[in-house]
Amino acid sequence: MGVTAGTARRYTRGQIALPDGRQITGQQPGTAGGQLEEHQLRDNLAEQLNGITEAVLPYGRADVLTAKAVFEVERYRTWRNGARQALAYSAQTGLPPALALFGTIHRDDLLKLYLKLRANMWHGNTGAIALWWWTGHSWADISSRTRCVNMPHGWQKTSGSSVR
Repeated sequence: MGVTAGTARRYTRGQIALPDGRQITGQQPGTAGGQLEEHQLRDNLAEQLNGITEAVLPYGRADVLTAKAVFEVERYRTWRNGARQALAYSAQTGLPPALALFGTIHRDDLLKLYLKLRANMWHGNTGAIALWWWTGHSWADISSRTRCVNMPHGWQKTSGSSVR
């Protein structure tokens, strides 16, 4: 059909306009590849929020970028690394940082993590890191204590691991 690899790649790209007018390029959900659970959930989050994946920034690639936030998708146990990355991407884009976590967690530990992320002002950031959680079916914005305490049984395990 005469379609080159470069042409095909351009059709899988998407763009998001930042508040300062810069255009950030990334991949449409489902086109960046990857077989890990994190890659599949990254694509699901980008599709749910109408964003792009693997957004090319001056220093790194954000997992998901929307017009309203920049996300790092991580397993629960590596949330600190994800928080650092989200903050770095936020500094580069001017968008609020968000952490999208998955895995099993006790609801008390989710509450501790939510309070920790909301209470801290990270390195001059005027807001907290937003917390999103994979419910097993979709991504949920953990925006209140009630959301942590009343999370469905599918999100939690019976014995908690502490959040430090």
